[in-house]
Amino acid sequence: MSAQNYIRNRWYEDIPLGEFHVFGSHTFSEKECIDFAQKYAPEYFHTSPEMAFDSPYRGLVVSEWHLVSIWMKLMVSYMERFSTGVRDGRRNGAGVKVMNMVWHYPVRPGHTLTYTYEIVEKIDSRVRDKWSILRSRNEAFNQNNELVFSFEVDILAERKPS
Repeated sequence: MSAQNYIRNRWYEDIPLGEFHVFGSHTFSEKECIDFAQKYAPEYFHTSPEMAFDSPYRGLVVSEWHLVSIWMKLMVSYMERFSTGVRDGRRNGAGVKVMNMVWHYPVRPGHTLTYTYEIVEKIDSRVRDKWSILRSRNEAFNQNNELVFSFEVDILAERKPS
């Protein structure tokens, strides 16, 4: 079975605990960080290098919500690489709950983060009689391999028809 079909054409029962993926990496430029923050997180330590120097961070830092947005972009892009474009009716992957979101260390312009995903729990409850829940741990590591961002998310996965 090709990697494309391996990821895409699976039921809840087929997805193993411990499955691990690297969604990709992203380097944050100063301009990108400021532009994002001016629109969505207009705090001075995200938008003004000069004023940020006098903040507790002692310099410009990337908005935490920018980190989340890049995770989403990389995750969707990664999963779409395995899609053949043919839909078989399954809609695995809809998120239903986010937990334990932690920004461990500030991220600065110029930092490169690598985002990972691991299935850490299978919750064998029935949702509308055809779905169960997969819990994943999602993490981002900087260029020094330090964990800077993490959270868990519960997603729906369709069960094999009886």
